Amino acid sequence: MDLIQGILFWFLLLASSLRPGSPSLGEALRRPGKVGPPLHVVLDALNCTAFSVRWKMPRHPGHPVTGYTVSYCAVGTDTPPQERHRSGSLGRATATTGQSDHQVLFEEVIGDLKPGTEYQVSVAASSLTGKGWLSSPQHVTTLPQESCLPPSAPQRPHVTVVSASEVAISWKPGESEGSSPIQYYSVEFIRPDFDKSWTLIQERIQMDSMVIKGLSPDTNYQFAVRATNPHGSSLRSQPSTTIRTPGPEEAGSGRYGPYYLTDTGVNEDDEGLEDDLDLDISFEEVKPLPALKGGNKKLLVESTIAPRSNPKTVSRLAPPTLASLPMTAVAPQPTPETREGKKGVPTMPRLFDLPCDETLCPAGSFCANDDTWGHSRCHCSLGKGGESCSEDIVIQYPQFFGHSYVTFEPLKNSHQAFQITLEFRAEAEDGLLLYCGEDEHERGDFMSLAIIRRSLQFRFNCGTGVAIIVSETKIKLGAWHTVTLYRDGLNGLLQLNNDTPVTGQSQGQYSKITFRTPLYLGGAPSTYWLVRATGTHRGFQGCVQSLTVNGERIDLRPWPLGKALSGADVGECSSGVCDDTSCVHGGTCSAVKADAYICLCPLGFKGRHCEDAFTLTIPQFRESLRSYAATPWPLEPRHYLSFMEFEITFRPDSGDGVLLYSYDIGSKDFLSINMAGGHVEFRFDCGSGTAILRSEAPLALGHWHELHVSRTARSGLLQVDKQKVVEGMAEGGFTQINCNADIFIGGVPSYDEVKSKSGVLKPFSGSIQKITLNDRTIHVKRDFTWGVNVDNAAHPCVAAPCAHGGSCRPRKEGYDCDCPLGFEGLHCQKGTRGLAPGRGHGQAGSGRRPVIPGQPTRFFHQ
Repeated sequence: MDLIQGILFWFLLLASSLRPGSPSLGEALRRPGKVGPPLHVVLDALNCTAFSVRWKMPRHPGHPVTGYTVSYCAVGTDTPPQERHRSGSLGRATATTGQSDHQVLFEEVIGDLKPGTEYQVSVAASSLTGKGWLSSPQHVTTLPQESCLPPSAPQRPHVTVVSASEVAISWKPGESEGSSPIQYYSVEFIRPDFDKSWTLIQERIQMDSMVIKGLSPDTNYQFAVRATNPHGSSLRSQPSTTIRTPGPEEAGSGRYGPYYLTDTGVNEDDEGLEDDLDLDISFEEVKPLPALKGGNKKLLVESTIAPRSNPKTVSRLAPPTLASLPMTAVAPQPTPETREGKKGVPTMPRLFDLPCDETLCPAGSFCANDDTWGHSRCHCSLGKGGESCSEDIVIQYPQFFGHSYVTFEPLKNSHQAFQITLEFRAEAEDGLLLYCGEDEHERGDFMSLAIIRRSLQFRFNCGTGVAIIVSETKIKLGAWHTVTLYRDGLNGLLQLNNDTPVTGQSQGQYSKITFRTPLYLGGAPSTYWLVRATGTHRGFQGCVQSLTVNGERIDLRPWPLGKALSGADVGECSSGVCDDTSCVHGGTCSAVKADAYICLCPLGFKGRHCEDAFTLTIPQFRESLRSYAATPWPLEPRHYLSFMEFEITFRPDSGDGVLLYSYDIGSKDFLSINMAGGHVEFRFDCGSGTAILRSEAPLALGHWHELHVSRTARSGLLQVDKQKVVEGMAEGGFTQINCNADIFIGGVPSYDEVKSKSGVLKPFSGSIQKITLNDRTIHVKRDFTWGVNVDNAAHPCVAAPCAHGGSCRPRKEGYDCDCPLGFEGLHCQKGTRGLAPGRGHGQAGSGRRPVIPGQPTRFFHQ
């Protein structure tokens, strides 16, 4: 039956192609010279609303083919066939030429169709003699609607102001990525005080964070994000909270990194995007250079890679299609000028003879003109490396190769004075370590630290003359060094390791420095133009382990986990440190320094490689070993919604660290108990606001303390030892806390995933002797289910002093022995008389041992 319908359909199409006055259908069929049907017709459903048709030209057409016609109609409807005409020898179809004309492959895409609908399709060629024979009808069905869903809107983006013209944005995917992986994100912004609609930044972001630069100072902004997969774009995310860029007098603005074109348009769920912009920002497409000459105001977008700590909740990004790549020539084979990196860093030589305008760098990289060598260079973006910058690199201790750099926000509150400490290991005798200034071309104020012939040079200029302070000793290549820079007004100081500090003074009367560029670490994109200011045109080669600015240790990881905003060709110094390490008994290796590691040993094992088994009695936690333990809540979470009470006996060895923490995965709810600056802090959030209760006096380190905290609805109580009771209340109207995660004690597995207001920043160092939750004791041996690097504290109970199976109960520095039936004494060493087994035993006290049936034998030993 289908064959008969197909033949009838074919004759119907043929008859409909005959115009008035043309030969009859029979004559048309017998007419000589008519072009035969196209060959090898193949149909393919592309999505819910489109399919593709591919074919080859007819065999022996007799006359030149001038075009093609694709005829299609929905099966089972009375709708007449629709036609898609393509005039010209190849029409406007896509053609790929093979070995002969008969191998030319034509393709046409038919869109605007109904989802889940079957269509019947035929193709005919045309020549000077008219329309040719139709191909045999074929069927194709568009994909059903449920297989073509766009992604959900991303979560509300988080925005951080970097400078007067820069903001950093990060976001997380929405609940669903739709029917296909997310291909890219797009970002929009609005200025609530000026704009009535949103402006789209025309850059397809393959990451989940970015830096936007070139914004107007002293202006309010909001940002939103969309996700796109092959089936369409999501709705706009909830707008970010309104942020305000500071004025020029409050903070400087460095112009660096790649610029991109912005676009405007209207989407179906918008009131309309801005289509007649009258902004201070001018939008034009500029090649992604790390530094720009000239002062034109532009909007700048720079994407960064952030290591994803929870891959289960992060949507996959599909690789970009060819259509999404810029239309420019692919760079030729580069000249072998770049040095090779170690494992985990970019190794591909990326120096080209062509300028950046004619060079196409691979995804995950950007092009910059190399003024030193007179070429262009493809730099791997921060967090990328490998042969084609396609490998993700987790950066914690950055490694530099002479043409690398990392950028941080400009120095703040440092116009009059600053102090910077840097720990580094150099592999070359020359290189720029630090730079921040008024601009990137050695004009105006600046400060810099460079290695010049193995001596450190600290330079700064307040505007009227340069101070040059040189270390008295030279550094040793391959060794770690610590340098401290200090400046107050015209006076400066440099101290290398523990050497005697060297001082110096700048010239002139000006005593303040204007910082507008980013703080560059390990080099700069324009080192060639900074040579007169810094004393070198070379970038640093080596590793950086730590950076501290004005007393704050800077997290060197890429933003938003760390403070690094962007960078080029940066590797990881600790890469490979665990390659030759074997942690036994289920332990895992983790780098703790650029060249050092620890084994994260499970509960019950310790040692350099977790080789020693032991019985955990009284847990000892150490920040240096990243210790923590976890235990489930004894009862269902509903039992703790409105009330919970903890009693903890502990001995802190450090003034900071988390004692206890739990949270709800799907909401803002959490509770935490921390050491903070020597005090105890109890924090909790019912979902509408955080309560922070802080002990009145700091605690004595190295001594045992008793802590009592409780929460009833939004009200909390905290008391340490015999200090005054501290009361507090959470904000908002919510009164219950739901914690569906375990209770973490002494630390957490990842400090990047804790609630932002929890105050959980680092592991606890010290001992925890007792934890009671709602009058229920949490036992170390039975209730601790997992953890790492928890050792035994130095306490008498660890040595099991109670004989005959007695249980040692710690009491701060001392202990009790709970003796089994039939035994008594300080250590349960004596047998009792006159008591039947299981009937009772004695209790010690002031030398008397009265028999108290039914009571445990308890001896306190101090």
